[in-house]
Amino acid sequence: MNVYGYASDSDDLISLNEITLQASVVELNELVDFLKNTIYLIEKHKENFEHEHFSDFLKKSSEINVEIIISNADL
Repeated sequence: MNVYGYASDSDDLISLNEITLQASVVELNELVDFLKNTIYLIEKHKENFEHEHFSDFLKKSSEINVEIIISNADL
């Protein structure tokens, strides 16, 4: 697994060694549901799966202040 991200004021993608999630129980449950759904999509679409956005899964991108994107490590 690799983790990447952007600094707040940068367009440069950087590799991260550690991430910290400060989240409520509700937000963590939404994240778990997103991860489970993404696993399902990866297994279903196999090599045709490219990536999935957390905001698309929640259908409320304007209400979250971060984006989580899961991409296929096998591509």
